[in-house]
Amino acid sequence: MDLLQPVEVFEQMPGAVDSGFLCPQRVLWVEPDEDLLVTIGIQEDLKKPEIHHLKEVMALLRDGILQRVEVKLRPYVFQAEESIPKKSLSIRDRAWSIIKPLVQDDNIPEIYMPATRGRLISARAKELGLYPKQVHRPLYRYFASGSCIDGLIACYDLCGPAGQPQQAGTRKRGPRPDRVKLNNDIALLGPSTADVKGKIVKGINEFLKPGITKKKAWEETKKVYFKTGQIECGELLVPIPPQAHEAPSLFQFKQVVKEMDHDLSLTKRNTSTTTWNLENRGVLGSSRDRVFGPAARFEVDATVVDVYLVSVFNRAWLIGRPVLYVIVDVFSRMVVGFYLGLEGPSWEGARIALCNAFTSKVDFCRQFGVEITEEMWPCHHLPHKLLCDNGEMKSLASDALTGRLGIIVQNAAVRRPDWKPNVEQQFNLINNHTIHFEPGALNRRLDEMKRRNCQLDACLTIPELTQILIRKLIKYNWTSYRADALPEAMLGENLTNATPISIWNWGLEHLTGGAKSVGKQKVWTKLLPEAMASIRRDGIYFQGRRYACPRAINEEWFARARTKGKTASIEIRHLSYLPTFIWILNPNSRQWEPCELLDRDKKYQFARLEELLDMAKLLGLEADHQAVEVSQTCAKLDTECDAITEAAKKLAKEAKRGLSKTERKANVHLNRAFEKSAERVEHARDAVQSYCAPPAQDNVVKLRPNTRKSNPLDDVWDT
Repeated sequence: MDLLQPVEVFEQMPGAVDSGFLCPQRVLWVEPDEDLLVTIGIQEDLKKPEIHHLKEVMALLRDGILQRVEVKLRPYVFQAEESIPKKSLSIRDRAWSIIKPLVQDDNIPEIYMPATRGRLISARAKELGLYPKQVHRPLYRYFASGSCIDGLIACYDLCGPAGQPQQAGTRKRGPRPDRVKLNNDIALLGPSTADVKGKIVKGINEFLKPGITKKKAWEETKKVYFKTGQIECGELLVPIPPQAHEAPSLFQFKQVVKEMDHDLSLTKRNTSTTTWNLENRGVLGSSRDRVFGPAARFEVDATVVDVYLVSVFNRAWLIGRPVLYVIVDVFSRMVVGFYLGLEGPSWEGARIALCNAFTSKVDFCRQFGVEITEEMWPCHHLPHKLLCDNGEMKSLASDALTGRLGIIVQNAAVRRPDWKPNVEQQFNLINNHTIHFEPGALNRRLDEMKRRNCQLDACLTIPELTQILIRKLIKYNWTSYRADALPEAMLGENLTNATPISIWNWGLEHLTGGAKSVGKQKVWTKLLPEAMASIRRDGIYFQGRRYACPRAINEEWFARARTKGKTASIEIRHLSYLPTFIWILNPNSRQWEPCELLDRDKKYQFARLEELLDMAKLLGLEADHQAVEVSQTCAKLDTECDAITEAAKKLAKEAKRGLSKTERKANVHLNRAFEKSAERVEHARDAVQSYCAPPAQDNVVKLRPNTRKSNPLDDVWDT
């Protein structure tokens, strides 16, 4: 067995016979030739070093009565010196200046020996004008910490009961309020939080409910628990509200709320499970989890568009706000289909949108006067899974998707739009970048729109708005650049075009048939570079990547960051060539524990930090390059959209001439019903004609004017 060495620590084995060592012993000096061993006990009240026989101690180690141990390091070991309080550093430096001459090579090993140690300490104390105990106390602490200068840092981390909050005294803390200063009356100071905390807690439990502000709960608490009396007013007893110095302040009330909610228990108690999952929980996952490529999963949803439309029969007729169905591919963020009309939200509207998504877009766009090629919108595939919103897809009519097309229909939980983030985000983009700039839009951003009724500006019809949306969605598919959406394999092939159309085309070529899995590795080391990361709602954020560990999830770090609306900094250790893991300090075990890269950022697991910075520059350059390439096409699409809007304005102005505001807004429901009926009749007529020979010419006048070259759903009914 190897001899004991200085700085090593040993202690008695649990359950072993008494060896005389009542506490762990730090080795200070070893002399094998003289059978000499000097140790100091590691305990709260440090004692002077003691001399032992080296052979006897080694025999106890061999017999299993003693064992070598590792002492948990103090918190300062894991901190940079800049992060240690200046007060602690000043205490360390003062103590070191006292004992520094005693621990130099000239006084070793004499400083360890009883015969010479007292004389050296007394001489040093006399030299500095101190008591001997003012010298041997820091000296023994220096010995017990392994002869480390930082061991002289004050032990503030050992103050107070571990894991328990400190109990505040009854003395009123904080600056004195103005009422005390102006009146020079200490009686107006007000109660301390400790004196009235019980009443405040009762008020919080009783009045702080969902929808009730903290100020309202504070006022109700004062009225009930701090009233000074009651006044009879007929048959009613009116409470007498307390004076300012007779009740806790709003700040005190909020501080108690903060203490009670330190573990988010108060927030959870006052929040439903659905709301917590939607608005408060940590966001660690990604919608692209377990999506193996394009058409692996589509998201479908409907919304009522924030714009009023007019009838194609008479632009003076308002038909209300249309329904928009959008279908988005999760893997590429590609808009694969949509439907704008008056059907829905219902299975009928969803069916038309799905038919549009599963068929070619060339004929569909041509029917609305938009000429495209197959390469401009190459989406005509069946998805493996279809994620819906627990609505129309639960009807019996939708069973055809599973039985005939082999599509697995999935439904999100009730009131959980965050399960379909891609299609929900598409609604935001359509409203914010297109709808809100059209006449008749519910635009609350502009003051003039608040003073003017938006219904009076309506001029677009459903076909015209469909033409606009076709161009805008094509523009989105070709120009929406998001570097973090690039699959890992595309980065490996030096493909940096992060638009939906590019990811869709690449995925169809390389990933149709399966998904990649990336192995995981766990690495542990004692020497890692240090850095600062931030705790956010979607993980521990560091250098553009997000990490998580079981302890952070169990302690609700990310939910707390989302609920409080603040990001907290945390010191980490990392390796630039291994970004799969970072390490954070566990204050209880005093060990560095690993945090793993989240699946959403797995594409960075083999990249060095320098490569990530270079890639960021490359992606930025590519974004500029893409913008230049498609700028002319985008300008053409935008100009065509503006021309449609201007033409609609002129036609609507002519149709509304001579009508009052009341007449313009009248009969919306009747106009909408007439438009819907005509739309259904035309769809039914087209369906019948597709199975019959062309009818003979007659003198029947169609109800619906011929505003398009052909029906927008001809490609659907022809399949």
